[in-house]
Amino acid sequence: MTEDKMSFWTLLGQARESAQAGETSVAALILNELRDTCRTGDATLDRKRMELLDVVSRSCGIPFELAPPGPVAVTERPSLAGELGPITADGQPGVSLVTCAMNRSENLVKALPSWLACDELREIVIVDWSSREPVSEALAAAGLTDPRIRVIRVEGEPRWILSYAFNIGFRAASCRQILKCDADIVVDPRFFELNPLRPGCFVAGNWRRAAEGQAYVNGFFYIWKKDLAKVGGFNEFITTYGWDDDDIYDRLVQEGVTRCDVEGDTIYHLPHDDEARTGDAAASVIESAAHEIGSGTKFLIRRNRFIANVMPSWNERAILLPMVGEDDGHAVPVLRRQGYDPNPVPDHTVADADFYAMRELASWRLGRRVLELDRRTLPLLLDRPFGKLSLLEVEILLGNAPEGLGAADAFCVIDLDPALLPTEGSRAAKGVETLRALAAARGMAIAFRGPFTAPHESMAPRLRTEPFLPSWFNIGMPGRVGVGALRDTATALPSRNVVVTFDATALDALETAPAPAAPAVASGRKRLFMDCQHGLGNRMRALGSAASIAAKTDRELVVVWQPDHHCDCTFTDLFDYSGAVIDESFVDGAAATCDVYNYMEVEGGEKDKPVDVNSPRDIYGRAAFVLQSPFSNWEGDNAFLQGLTPVSAITDLVMDVRHPNDLSAHVRMEAGAGLDHNSYDQPDGNWSEKDHELIHHWRAKSHFSHFLKRIDALIEAGEVETLFLATDLPETYETFRKYYGDRLAWLERSLFDRSKEQLYYALADAILLSRAPRLLGSTWSSFSELAMRLAPQKMVVEMSGTDF
Repeated sequence: MTEDKMSFWTLLGQARESAQAGETSVAALILNELRDTCRTGDATLDRKRMELLDVVSRSCGIPFELAPPGPVAVTERPSLAGELGPITADGQPGVSLVTCAMNRSENLVKALPSWLACDELREIVIVDWSSREPVSEALAAAGLTDPRIRVIRVEGEPRWILSYAFNIGFRAASCRQILKCDADIVVDPRFFELNPLRPGCFVAGNWRRAAEGQAYVNGFFYIWKKDLAKVGGFNEFITTYGWDDDDIYDRLVQEGVTRCDVEGDTIYHLPHDDEARTGDAAASVIESAAHEIGSGTKFLIRRNRFIANVMPSWNERAILLPMVGEDDGHAVPVLRRQGYDPNPVPDHTVADADFYAMRELASWRLGRRVLELDRRTLPLLLDRPFGKLSLLEVEILLGNAPEGLGAADAFCVIDLDPALLPTEGSRAAKGVETLRALAAARGMAIAFRGPFTAPHESMAPRLRTEPFLPSWFNIGMPGRVGVGALRDTATALPSRNVVVTFDATALDALETAPAPAAPAVASGRKRLFMDCQHGLGNRMRALGSAASIAAKTDRELVVVWQPDHHCDCTFTDLFDYSGAVIDESFVDGAAATCDVYNYMEVEGGEKDKPVDVNSPRDIYGRAAFVLQSPFSNWEGDNAFLQGLTPVSAITDLVMDVRHPNDLSAHVRMEAGAGLDHNSYDQPDGNWSEKDHELIHHWRAKSHFSHFLKRIDALIEAGEVETLFLATDLPETYETFRKYYGDRLAWLERSLFDRSKEQLYYALADAILLSRAPRLLGSTWSSFSELAMRLAPQKMVVEMSGTDF
């Protein structure tokens, strides 16, 4: 037992004995003395002592008033003269708040009053890291004085280094508990009540649980000083912005210290820009993708993570930055570096960190294939702005002719027909040269694509040196155009990069003068009318099957797409399509000239009736499902859907979102029990009661909580770093955004109905979902199915309620 505790209990006993002997005046003197002298600075212990004094006074019938609450400042602080020591495990009772500032006194002055309002704080250590205006002067100008404030001035530092600055504060702190607090954090007076610091634990901010705009509370923590000493404080291999907080948290957990999330409403981060945070001026003009990545905080974080992983483990045996103090008794002691840096990071390690961080972040925007680029090809890619980059440019750099990227701003990809290869001296070779000239007139270079792993050996030698891409590679969303569109330089192309199908029709067009456009519906051919029903996903799968059947049976496809409450837009609202389209259904009159296949059971139709393609009559299909025919299959149906060109309003939405991501998730909860209030979610006129019960069952299986659990497992296993979310409820977006922060990409919108404007977002969502190599889908949702159908690459699919 300490001398302080012995004195307290001895005097308390004397007070009780005096009271029992009838010497109440003596007892009162002793209790009042204890009231005035027994406070230790440990808020919890002091509160218990006051409560005990109150109980004793009442039991003895002695008049007694509790001492008013208030802070107890540290009175004996170690001198900072000479060499500054390490972070020590011991200290006085109570809490030392440690903060640092370099030219950020404006926020410090705003936050400091909230700290002073916390009686539990015995000491506020402010490390002034060579600010142009000394912090002590800024505090004096603001009228902020308190015996608990201790400013330590560090001289001669040209730039902000968080790890050095805070470790100095930890080394100088007097108390057993440390509250690490950035100069822009406001602390609520209830903080210590709502965030008790238990032995073997530390309390820290968590960006996943933070409110909107509060992600930067992640660097706040409350810890026992002995636990901080055990890991050596901040890692001094990290000397730029980012990863310092995650690194120290990881090391604490590895040492067996349990992390507890701070109660979110007990701290608040004052907003400011990244320049104030990192110490670097924001770039006024972004010149390239490399410049854009390198100017962001994510790059600094990933860079420092690499450095922390490859450098020796930081722990209590690490040598902290040598500092010498000039504590001459003035109010503000001064520290300076003592000559050398004991923890330099080699230049080659920094270069490696730059490269791997740059490549990783580029892959977040341009797909995982970027990770296969090397130190020669990555700079070639990132030397141009993101607006002139896509998956196509990545594949060119990874292909047979990376130098083909050159100075070209755009590419015309020539889709080769194996039956019409451009051999030396052939018509096809001459046609390719004509196509090259048309592309060049548009400022485009050419690249080839075909069902081969490499340029076919029969191609003309010169053409084999052009960039070649296997047809199964994902090259993004270049618009598909014909020779006429490429030739008509007065008309804008649908996208920066385009694809031209090089077949007999295209070759004829290249050899002849431009001809008038063909009519939308060719005369003399039997037709297949596809009356697409219900929502977007249902309509698209029905259309894909009809397109396969029509193409393989020489029928003219006519799209019947009537807007309704399920899908309130026309087909051409969504797609640039040159085929025949009718905006109004005519199922009631179709039987006069067509064989009708109505799959809508709620209308008395016969679902899954096989389509007789040998009929001499036209065919009229009306369905929300695929038509049953051996001419319809998954690959063929999807090829048609993938070949459709969305209107520019939709492709613009897609390009505004980071993609591809490691994972996409489609969370379908609307139309579940209690969420089926919309007309398009009701069984009346749409589907049977039995199907409605099934919808309720599977929507429950698609609750977002099931997705969170599976995504967390994939992140923990190292299989997923980034994800894209499409969902039908704004609350789900908000939950994911708070939980996953910067890992999450999504298409922001304020609409959640079936209007034309919202369907732009819906189709963009489906495209973005399809671009990830892994999909978590919602069972019994045709929209999840649409994402699978639009996927240009092989996709690992897991469905709610069956796979997770």
